[in-house]
Parts: sequence; structure tokens; C-alpha cells
Amino acid sequence: MDLQDTALLERMQLLDDKAAFDELYHRYWEPLYIAAYARLQNEADAKDCLQEVFVSLWHKRKEIVIRQRLDAYLFMALKYRVLNHLRYNSTYRKHLDTFADFPLPFLPSADEHLTFTEIQEIIAGTIADMPEKMKTVYLLSRRDGLSVQETATQLGISPQTVKNQLSTALKKLKDRLQFYK
Repeated sequence: MDLQDTALLERMQLLDDKAAFDELYHRYWEPLYIAAYARLQNEADAKDCLQEVFVSLWHKRKEIVIRQRLDAYLFMALKYRVLNHLRYNSTYRKHLDTFADFPLPFLPSADEHLTFTEIQEIIAGTIADMPEKMKTVYLLSRRDGLSVQETATQLGISPQTVKNQLSTALKKLKDRLQFYK
């Protein structure tokens, strides 16, 4: 297929043309892969990010409005996928590092398993009982790994409000878990 990007994109959007999508994929896979690999230095991670970009392009083909060149759009989409990947992995590694020094028994006893399950239920219940804004701030910070500033920006509130909400949320959790020390 020897069509311009705009024509291929149009065929993909209007006609659900899989061949047009395949042509765009083959046209941009290598330069996008090189860019992803340069940042991630890991073949599997680079391919995963790239796959997510193209899967998203196909799934959102009807809604996507590309105002610039397609290659610029794809590189920008890849940039955000890579950044999300790095943010998730750094948060994941940070949490792994937190628990690295904990001595773990070979097999947890039934009592330990019940205690762990109880603690998880208490945490989930405490989060569910939080006021909506506090719950949102807590989840963006702790589950999604956003900084205070990122959370404030996303929610349109001040960083101090985020700090106050987090502090209150953590106090609620600490109070509810005080018997499990």
C-alpha cells in the first residue's frame, strides 16, 4: 500500500481498514521502537509500550482527531506511555524496596494469613468510608504514585489541601490499625 499517512488514517477510521492500520504499524514500528528502547533500555518494556500505543490507536480510531502529522502524534503517545511505565515501575520498585528488609517466613501460618486478610479488609473499609475528596487524594497518591504537586494539579486543588487530606487519611488508617502493631 503506497498511500500517505492521512489517507491511511482516514481509511482506518472510516472503513475500519485493518490493512491501512497494518501499513501504519509497519511504517512506524521501528522508529518508535528505537525511541522507546533508547529511554527504557529494555527490549520487552519498549515493545510493551509500543504495543500499547498501537492498540490504543486501533481501539480509539473513531474518536481520534490528529491535528498534526501522524508521526508526531505517535511519538507523543509513546512518550506518555513510556513516562507512565517509568512512573509505575519506580513506584513499584519503591514499594518492593520498602519490604525488602522484612524477614519473611517460608510459609505463613493460618493465623498470619487471617491477620493479613483482616488488615486488608480494614484498609479497604477505611478507604471506602473516607469522604470522596480524601479518598481520591489518597488513591492518587498511594495507588497511582502521584506526587503531591501532580495530585493537586490533576484535582485542581492546592498542594497544601492535598497534604492535609493525605495526613488525615493516613491518621484514619493508623487509628483503625492500631491493634495490629
